[in-house]
Amino acid sequence: MTKNLFKLALLSLLLTSSGVLAADNSAVLGQWDLTLNLQGNEVPVKLTITEDGDGLGGTWAGPQATNTLSDVSLAGATLSFSMQTQAGSLDISFELEGDTLNGGLSTPQGNLPVVGKKSS
Repeated sequence: MTKNLFKLALLSLLLTSSGVLAADNSAVLGQWDLTLNLQGNEVPVKLTITEDGDGLGGTWAGPQATNTLSDVSLAGATLSFSMQTQAGSLDISFELEGDTLNGGLSTPQGNLPVVGKKSS
């Protein structure tokens, strides 16, 4: 009896956990108004996160160009992705706190701070 109860509890936990992960993705879906700090200048960026098949996708639209995101993932409260630019591949990582993203863009010259709020 105890083994069956344990199996039921474990199954219930696994099913609940899957639902929580799906709900977490919805927290990042939509449009974000970001500000990239580039050598003391604030550069506005529109980040759009979408569902892409079984995963996530999106775009990064800055003043110069719009780039398609790749390897988009949400692990816990960490949103990360890569994008190909004229300067090469860039990696971005954020911590999600409610409707706020706080993170940085990793470049060969160092990490550039990026912060933003969900706009839709």
